[in-house]
Amino acid sequence: MSQQYSNDFKLNAAMAAIVLSGGVIGYAKSKSMPSLIAGSVFGLLYSTSAYYLSQGNNKVGLGVSILASSLLGGVMGKKAIATSKPIPIILATGSAITLLSSGKELYNIHKN
Repeated sequence: MSQQYSNDFKLNAAMAAIVLSGGVIGYAKSKSMPSLIAGSVFGLLYSTSAYYLSQGNNKVGLGVSILASSLLGGVMGKKAIATSKPIPIILATGSAITLLSSGKELYNIHKN
C-alpha cells in the first residue's frame, strides 16, 4: 500500500531540494559561504516542514513552511528587484507559491 502525500508536502520537499542544491552549487562555483549557509538553513526549514506534513502534523508543517517562505521570499524578492537575475526571481516566485499554498491550507484547517 502506497502512502498518499499532500501537494503541500511535495511542494516543501521540492523547495528543500532546490534551495539546498542551490546553496551547494553557489558555494562550488564561487566559494560563497552565504549561499551555502542560506541554502542549508532554508533547506532544513523546508525539510522540517515536509517531515511534519508527512507525519500528519499539518499545523506545525504548514507553520514552518509559511515561516521559511516568508523569509526566503523577502530576501530573494529584494535581491530579484535589485539585480533582475534569474535565480533570485525563481526562488522568490517559488517561495511565494509555497507561501500561498501553505497559507490557504492552514486557513482551511482553522476555518473547519
